[in-house]
Amino acid sequence: MWRSIARQSHFVSATIKSHGRRAPGAAATYTTMQAGDFCILREIKSNRKYLIGPLEAGQIKDHKGGVIDHADVIGKPVRSIVRTHIDNAGFMIHKPTLEEYVMNVQRACTPVYTKDASAIVQMLDIEPGHNILEAGTGNGALTLYLARAVSLDGHVHTFDIRESHSRTAQKHVERYERGRYRDTVSFHLGDVTEMAPVIIPDFQVDGIVLDMPEPNKALEALLPVLKDDRFIVCYLPNMTQVLDLVKTIRALPVVLEACIETEWKEWEIRATQVRQTEDLAWVCRPKNYDVKGHTAFLAKLRKTGSPRRKEISSD
Repeated sequence: MWRSIARQSHFVSATIKSHGRRAPGAAATYTTMQAGDFCILREIKSNRKYLIGPLEAGQIKDHKGGVIDHADVIGKPVRSIVRTHIDNAGFMIHKPTLEEYVMNVQRACTPVYTKDASAIVQMLDIEPGHNILEAGTGNGALTLYLARAVSLDGHVHTFDIRESHSRTAQKHVERYERGRYRDTVSFHLGDVTEMAPVIIPDFQVDGIVLDMPEPNKALEALLPVLKDDRFIVCYLPNMTQVLDLVKTIRALPVVLEACIETEWKEWEIRATQVRQTEDLAWVCRPKNYDVKGHTAFLAKLRKTGSPRRKEISSD
C-alpha cells in the first residue's frame, strides 16, 4: 500500500491549484545568518570549506583543538570573520550554494551529483511554472535542483519506495533556504506506477525523471501522465540498463533522442614558491583525486504520441 508523506496527504485537492506558489511571508534570499540556517565556513588560511548547521545556540564546530560557537555565527552577515575560541584559525562566513548544501548534508544514500542534476534539468527543457514528476527521491539533491528550475510557480511530485529516504529528503528541502521550496515539492511514498495515475488525474506533467533500477518497467504506466512531445530522462548507472530501456521503447510511443554521460574535470591552480628563491611558480593540474568521472548514463526520451517500431539497422 502507498501513502503520501505527512502534510502532503492533501496534495490532490490543494497543490494542483496552487502549483507551489509562495505563500505570503515565505522566505526569500538572505544575507544574515539566523538560527536554523546552514552556512559555509571557509578557512582563510587553507581555503577549505565546511558546512555547519542548522545553526543553534549552544552548538559548536570543532576545528583542530579549537571550537566555533554557533552563537558567534548567528546574527552575522555573510563575509564576516569568526575565529576559534583559542584564536588558532579564522573563517569567513558564506551562504552555501545549492551544490555545497546537497553534497554536504547528511546522506540517506548517494546523491545525484551536480554535474548530472544540471544536465537532467537541461535535458528536460524545464521552464518556470512546469510540473515535474521524479521517481526515486533518494537524498533529495535532484529534487532541489528540479524545484529551483520550476520556480515557485511550478511543482515537483517526487516518489520513493523507501520511507527513510523520503523523510530525509523532505528534511533537506525544508531546511534549504529557510524552506523556500517546501511548497514546491510534494513527497509520496510507494510505487510510482500505481500512485502517479491516481495523484495526477486531471492534468499532465511537463517532464519525468526516473532514478530507479528498472525504469523500462515503469514507462508504459507513466506515459499517460506526460504531455505529448515532452521528455523523460532516465538515470542509468550501467549500459545493461540502457540496453534494456532501448529494447522496451521499441513498442512504446517514445523515441530515444540522446544518451550521454557527463564528466567534469576540476583543475588545481595555485602559486608555490620555488625553493631557495623568492620566485613564484604556478601549479596547474587536474585534481585527479576528485572523482567526478562516470556516475551514470542519462537517456533522454521524447513522447511522440504514436507507436514507434524501427527496423533493425544493418550497420
